[in-house]
Amino acid sequence: MSIETQNFIVDVAIFCIYALITFMGIVSYLKRELYFFQEADYNISEYARNIGKNFRKYIFPSVLFTVQIIMLATNDKKFFIFLIGNIIISLINRPFRKRLENTVRIRKIMITFFILTAILFRISVFWSYDETLCKCGLDIVPHWFENYIPYMIVNFALYLTPLLVVLADVLNKPFYSIKKYKEIST
Repeated sequence: MSIETQNFIVDVAIFCIYALITFMGIVSYLKRELYFFQEADYNISEYARNIGKNFRKYIFPSVLFTVQIIMLATNDKKFFIFLIGNIIISLINRPFRKRLENTVRIRKIMITFFILTAILFRISVFWSYDETLCKCGLDIVPHWFENYIPYMIVNFALYLTPLLVVLADVLNKPFYSIKKYKEIST
């Protein structure tokens, strides 16, 4: 195997491990957010009030999100700092002892949420390919996952989980009205 192939395999493995740890944080964060959304009777304004009441739980992800935006603007490549933050977020956001009611609406929101998350993960893979000019000449050398942007896009999926829950519900609203229309017409 060539050195380029070995570097490619290592870079992909590091990204996959990073994405898996972040995904575990997303799942634990999602359970808590769905519980709050269900407690608010699927009302977005009531959900926003619940977030306001429990603002301390959102301080750490907000600070990490802000620092990440600053790092993105300054091209700082210390993205592995966020791996520790993602692990802390997944530990902080342990699911509640009360069980989430397994309703059709929750299942639809979860499916839509995971589709949105998969789109963000796919975008991160799209940004992973970076072509740079070789210092020895005009040869273009491809690099995979050496750019910090794919890691940050995966982190955006974690930090934006409360917004993605609301977006998933909004995207499912037309299906709720179709069901109500069918119930009324029959």
